[in-house]
Order: sequence, then C-alpha cells, then structure tokens
Amino acid sequence: MAQDVRAVFFDAGYTLLCMEPDQKTNFLQACTDLGIDIDQNRLAGGIARANVLLGPRHPEAAAQRFSIELVDQFWIEYNRVLLSACAVDPADAARAEAVYRRFLERLGWRVYDEVRPLLLALRARGIMLGVISNWTGDLEEVLRSVQLRDAFDFVLDSAHLGFEKPHPQIFHEALRRAGSAAQHALHVGDSPEHDVEGALAAGLRAALLDRDERFADFDRAPRLTNLKQVLALLDSA
Repeated sequence: MAQDVRAVFFDAGYTLLCMEPDQKTNFLQACTDLGIDIDQNRLAGGIARANVLLGPRHPEAAAQRFSIELVDQFWIEYNRVLLSACAVDPADAARAEAVYRRFLERLGWRVYDEVRPLLLALRARGIMLGVISNWTGDLEEVLRSVQLRDAFDFVLDSAHLGFEKPHPQIFHEALRRAGSAAQHALHVGDSPEHDVEGALAAGLRAALLDRDERFADFDRAPRLTNLKQVLALLDSA
C-alpha cells in the first residue's frame, strides 16, 4: 500500500467496538428472563438463518427512509426468524418483540483495546478519520457513550443516509466530507461484502479486518487480524 493515504475510514461494529455482553449471551439471557427455553443444538443454525437478513442490499437498490419504527421492525423480524429456528416451543416465535426489547435493555458496547492508540497515531500523521457503518440511527450516541466520538472528523450512520454499504453512495459521501480523492482513502472493516467490495467498487483502497481468521483465503485486499496492523499497511511500499 502506497504511503499517500490521507483519509482512513472504519466500520463500527466488530471493527471499532463490539457488543457486551456478546450477541449470543445477550440473546440467551433475554430469553431466560422471559421464560423462553432455547434448544442449544439448534442455536447456531438459527443465528445463521437470521443473519441472512443482514446480507448486503443490491447496490442499485433505492434509498430507504430512516425511522425508528423500520429499525424496530427489522430486528423484531430477525428475532422471529431466530426463535422459530431454536425455541423449544415454536409458539415463542410470536414473542420476538419482547426478546428484542429485553436484548436492547441489556446491550452495552466495548471498544477494542488497540483502537484508541491507533486513532491517536493516525491523527498524529495528519490523517482524516471517519466512520462508515450500517447502523440503526444511534451511532453518534453510542460512540459518545464509549468516549470515542471525538476521535473522528465525521460519522456516517447508514440509517440517516438511506444507503447501506456496499452502496457506493455512502462511500462517496465519506470522501466528500473528508475532502479526499478516492485513491487517497482507505476503508477498514470486517465484512468482505459490505466493507471491502463496497469500498473497492467506489474506488477506495480497502483492508479486511479478520480478527477470528475466518477468511484465510481472502485475497481481494490486505487482510488484517488486528487494527494495529493498519500502521504497517500504511507504511508499506
């Protein structure tokens, strides 16, 4: 990677910060709180089935107007699909909204240990910093709650823009706010489809963050296992 990168953009979830407790633990505890029995042998399959709903929208899809109601509808449906796959009593799928609300009550966020030192190092180099995330409308508030918002020049929450990664419009908006040409910007995220393919299609450079080494054969962009490796990537010839 050449050393002329002037702006670095990051995904948020599972790149800068992660759920605490983790999604599986929180879901199970929410179900326990509500007296819903879960078949552990079917849980992984249920999560995989529900995660299909998180797949990237077609780049040509029309913009979607943000509303809390639409966000709630999406996650209620997510939990309905999950419960229908792993609840011992199939009728408990009808309690998806209660599980979703209880999940939100318990949800917290933790910043990965290497994030703050990396951001300070990038800022010391004069690099513009931004966040590009498929979030649900409250990303600014979440980043403030973990004392991370002030580290960035701007934050793009897809819910407010109406475009999700990998749609090029969200990357173009990031470039506009950063005042950077695409070839001088790097986007880092944990999704091959949303982050890497989206950034490359918009003309940016990209790196895949693969903390759990799930994509060992990925070769469309540099693959990192820790965000500390961003500095070495920027320094490489």
